Amino acid sequence: MNRFFARSLRPTGSATSLKLLRGGLILLYAILAIVTTVALVIVSLHDYQATIKEAERSSLSLARSLDEHATRSFVSVEQSMQNIVENLNQYGGVDQANELQTHKVLQDKVKLTPQVRAIITIDSKGLIQSHGLEYPTRHVSLADRSYFLYHRQFQDSRPLIGNPILSRTDGKWLIPVTQRIKKNSNEFGGVILAGVEPQYFIQFYQSLKLAPGSHVHLLRSDGVILLSYPFDEAQIGRNLRDIDPLLFEQRRLQGSSVYPSTYNNTQLLTAFHTSQSILPLIILISTDRNTLLNRFMSDLITRALAGLSFVLIISCLLYLLLKQIRRVESIEERLHLTQFTVDEAPDIILWADYSGQICYANRATSTSTGYSADELLKLRFFDIFPQINQAQWQEFWNTLTVEKRLLYTTHQINLQHTQLPVEITFSQITFAEVAYLCATVRDISEQQNSERELRRHRDHLQDLVWERTAEIRSVLDASPLAIMLSVKGTIRLVNPAFEALFGYSTAEITDMPTDMLHASAQHFTAYNKPIREAIKSKGTFRGEMELYRRDTSSFWAMVYAKEMVAGDISKGLICVIEDVSASRIAAQALRQSERLKRTIIEGTADGFILIDSKSRIVDINQAFCQQLGLHRNTLIGKQPDELWPEHANSIFPAHLSSQQMQSNHVEEVSLPAADGKQRPFLVNSACIYDEHQHLEYAFAFLTNISKLKEVESNLLEAKEAAEAANMAKSIFLANMSHELRTPMHAILSFSEIGLSKVGTADSANLIRYFERIHSSGNRLLILLNDLLDMSRLEANKMRYSKMNFDLKTITKHASTELLTLLASKDIQLNLDAGAPPLMLFFDKARITQVIINLLSNAIKFSPNHTEIDIHFIEETRLSDGRAASGLSVRDHGPGIPEAELDLIFDKFIQSSRLNSHASGTGLGLAISRQIMTDHGGEINARNAEGGGAVISILLPLEPPDKA
Repeated sequence: MNRFFARSLRPTGSATSLKLLRGGLILLYAILAIVTTVALVIVSLHDYQATIKEAERSSLSLARSLDEHATRSFVSVEQSMQNIVENLNQYGGVDQANELQTHKVLQDKVKLTPQVRAIITIDSKGLIQSHGLEYPTRHVSLADRSYFLYHRQFQDSRPLIGNPILSRTDGKWLIPVTQRIKKNSNEFGGVILAGVEPQYFIQFYQSLKLAPGSHVHLLRSDGVILLSYPFDEAQIGRNLRDIDPLLFEQRRLQGSSVYPSTYNNTQLLTAFHTSQSILPLIILISTDRNTLLNRFMSDLITRALAGLSFVLIISCLLYLLLKQIRRVESIEERLHLTQFTVDEAPDIILWADYSGQICYANRATSTSTGYSADELLKLRFFDIFPQINQAQWQEFWNTLTVEKRLLYTTHQINLQHTQLPVEITFSQITFAEVAYLCATVRDISEQQNSERELRRHRDHLQDLVWERTAEIRSVLDASPLAIMLSVKGTIRLVNPAFEALFGYSTAEITDMPTDMLHASAQHFTAYNKPIREAIKSKGTFRGEMELYRRDTSSFWAMVYAKEMVAGDISKGLICVIEDVSASRIAAQALRQSERLKRTIIEGTADGFILIDSKSRIVDINQAFCQQLGLHRNTLIGKQPDELWPEHANSIFPAHLSSQQMQSNHVEEVSLPAADGKQRPFLVNSACIYDEHQHLEYAFAFLTNISKLKEVESNLLEAKEAAEAANMAKSIFLANMSHELRTPMHAILSFSEIGLSKVGTADSANLIRYFERIHSSGNRLLILLNDLLDMSRLEANKMRYSKMNFDLKTITKHASTELLTLLASKDIQLNLDAGAPPLMLFFDKARITQVIINLLSNAIKFSPNHTEIDIHFIEETRLSDGRAASGLSVRDHGPGIPEAELDLIFDKFIQSSRLNSHASGTGLGLAISRQIMTDHGGEINARNAEGGGAVISILLPLEPPDKA
């Protein structure tokens, strides 16, 4: 088309030879690449198999070493437990062992066994009895532990390695090694537990510096994971046997094996080793195959790089050759394509030399200007663009020597002298060592029309913006809340409410930094960070913060913040500020009131229950839980009818809600406690209504009146005892008056008869009168002596002369004084004459008085022609455990009612059998008991088998005070 693009095409024979050359080079390249690849594959496969075999041998060797370490560790633990087990078995179980001594032994064992964190003993009830790390021991219940249930059920005295558990004393993982403790009767006597420290094994495995990605599992033979390294709580206690029991059992019986596995999409090489010791242990080592193959992969990469380098070199050579061939083939194609593109371009393209002569014009130039191609080559650039003169043309050349491109807007004139607005892009090019200006001309008529339309729309939008701004300003001015616009930490806009709240005018606050509303820049920075994070995550921020007014007074405000432009906080931040100081003070007062009420409810000793309108317990205080031994969590949400079906109506009666707050419901109720006992309570319940007088809640205070009931019971018993004592005293006075009146009446009667018959009666009758007077006087003297003795005993003025005497001898002398009474009723006294002497420390006269009282009572209540047995007690124990000796007197009378066995020794109290058999003051046994008490001894009564009563006296062998 012009001289610049006139080129001859390449001959056809040259193209054919280049195609053959290209085919031969490609074939040679393919052969070399295939040979290199095959060689790399063969060498790599051989190296891979050798690496895998070496890894299997190494894993098995490591598994045997870890098995030996674990076996030694657990055997050491069992040995440290053995001596303790033997000692506890000798004591007769954990329950009989001393806590402090056991703690010291356990403490020493823990110090000598580093793999053990603690050793504890558990009694037969499941409570921790002793602990090797603490004293006194917290008696935590472990009765629900599987090892405790196993040892209590089975008589297996071998040590047991249990499932890993979380300790209830320190909350850490441990491996329990337990052993059964037995009592002397081979019954269950508790458990000893040694807590093996998993960290001991972890530290050991860390010291081995295992390959990265290696995992070690210590298993029991049943598949339970005792320990995992690296430590993973999710793996502890997991049973691997459950995955495939048959395969697991085959591997366990096989002893040692290595097999590939997959975990979390990671290829592993796993070594399975069953311990050959007596312990049921299995070592499982899993290593990342990629880690094992690191060296192989390194060598493989090296070989691959070498082969790749070789292939790359020949590829580069081939590429350079093919590139040259292709370049030769494509030169003419590009020239023809470029010429076609430029000629057919829709924009005008012109080339002009330094003088402005047009050297080239495409087809669009002819179409736009109306000139033919030949006519255009005769024109100068200025003929088509008359607004450009020679000076400007020179300036374009000078500018393009520095810059690569230049834009210029002007008008184009066509053959009809019509002007068209255009934009010219100038660039400088060099062709055949000659410089040219290339001008690309684009019609911008439509562009200018569009720009005019855009300016019109812009003006219209500006009017709308001003109108909307005025509306927004009106809204801001009318808002009761303070509103602020902040852009990049600077206040740009505020409303009147803001001015009133902070005390600043708009002119004063505009363009001031936002941190002036805070105590300091540091406080602003502390608040600004959470605001930005909240807006970034949620789109808005809402929170309370402390702000400062112009007069430096502070107040609490609720601040709402949101971006002006979503996703770009730099465009501005709209903040709405509300003064919440008053509501904050009210809320604080409310919280304080609630906290005070809660403290009072929790601090009161009375129980408290709060139920809602659906009779569900919503709150309960700790005092009520402690009184009944219940837990708060088990009560919340339940209804009183479920917990106490028989007593719920007494706490919250059905008519309670109809009382309309006029009075409370008060009633006594007994509730069952966790220990099964009934606890008496005084219930005071009432209702809470809402503002519409609808039932909202009901509450009850329950006062524990156990102590009051006990006091009431004691008062009732004291009242009954006082009434019984008063009755006994009345009976005593009646009997005493009768007892005193009878001998006194006899003395007066017989003395009066004797006086009237002096000189007339014979001596025999007078002697008989005097004997009757003497007998009645003796009887009266005995009564008075008893009263005087009782009076001295009560006043603690009785004097004793204690020495060592033979109790057997004293008893014989006392029985001799009563031979007349025995003979009068034909009663035989059986005294153990063959008993050895009983040397005891006592007052001879007072003990003789006690023995005579016992024998007199026995004679009084024994029928005629019966026997009285005296038995000497050589060795026995008093109620306080002291050694003692004494005697017992048995009659064959009617016996003593069981309810009166203790009452007959009280003052003014007589057995009911006295009323039907004989008279008496009821002081003899009371005096005897006081005398025995003063001697440090005891007196008691019981009914003998076959009938009759047995009264025994006991004196201590070694009295504490012989003064």
